[in-house]
Amino acid sequence: MSRRAGANAGGPASPPRLRYLDACRGLAVLTMLLANFVNVFLHRVPPLLTHNYGDVLRPFDFPAPVFQFLVGVSLALFLRKHLHLGRTPRGAKVAALRRFALLVLLGMLLDCVGALHVGLRWGVLQTLGLGGMIATLLADAPGEGIVGVAIALLGCFSGALNGEVHANPIAALSFVPLTLGGLLVGRVLPRGQRGELGRFISHTALLGAGAGALAAVFYGAGIPFNKTLGTSSFVALAAGVSATTLAGMALVESLGVRFPDWLLAVGANALTAWVLQYVLVYYPAWIAFPAWRRLPFVAGMAAILATTTALSALTVALGRRGIRIPI
Repeated sequence: MSRRAGANAGGPASPPRLRYLDACRGLAVLTMLLANFVNVFLHRVPPLLTHNYGDVLRPFDFPAPVFQFLVGVSLALFLRKHLHLGRTPRGAKVAALRRFALLVLLGMLLDCVGALHVGLRWGVLQTLGLGGMIATLLADAPGEGIVGVAIALLGCFSGALNGEVHANPIAALSFVPLTLGGLLVGRVLPRGQRGELGRFISHTALLGAGAGALAAVFYGAGIPFNKTLGTSSFVALAAGVSATTLAGMALVESLGVRFPDWLLAVGANALTAWVLQYVLVYYPAWIAFPAWRRLPFVAGMAAILATTTALSALTVALGRRGIRIPI
């Protein structure tokens, strides 16, 4: 975790946060938490609330890929910010690589503690970090090259190479096109000039439509939508959903809608919320009370909403004190 340093009086000011990006990230992490807490609290999970169920698409299959896509968007902002503050392009990329490497190590630590196992383990944070590192290495490549790498990876993970995405780093490569798609979107984020937001919305919506069309091609070729295995049809579809969602949030803001401050705060501190999930929910459920009786639907949903609300409030409170895991 890091504590924000005070701004240098004579240094350049950091660019302002993009509210629609924080709102989109906040919605993604909240739905990720809800999807996970369903499995912690409910005795019987209704099919609509399940995720990671083979060749079946469910709404909760999409929040995690959306979050991975937004990591690529945030990477573009991170690199832009560090260049604005006077770092060299190489220095900015080294800082990003360091941050993603630490994210991988943090994920390994959290998963090892949860499994009471000493050794290297793979998981969600590790997949995010791997995608971020590869996107960082390609950050200076032309857009056509990044698209080519993304399509090549989709082709590779259309059959024999697929495995459980969050089980090992090779299988996790199937999600890298999500981060690369986010990087491409991040390159055209508005910088404040008039009319840029409209162009951004159009560009992002077009990318979403293209990814959706590519998903249809893969699916038509017989590749099923499977989040657990990261099939090319699913990853392309998830990229389309991610881009369309972000474009929609930007459009909502352009129409004058104000996002709730609490949602923006959760989005700005999303990784903190994810880590608190391990410490405050997973560890007690996995280690302290592994055999506890889960709850019926109504009581379980009440517990899920209360836990999500409390965890979000703690995340915001820590963020206001400068205690956060940056993204």
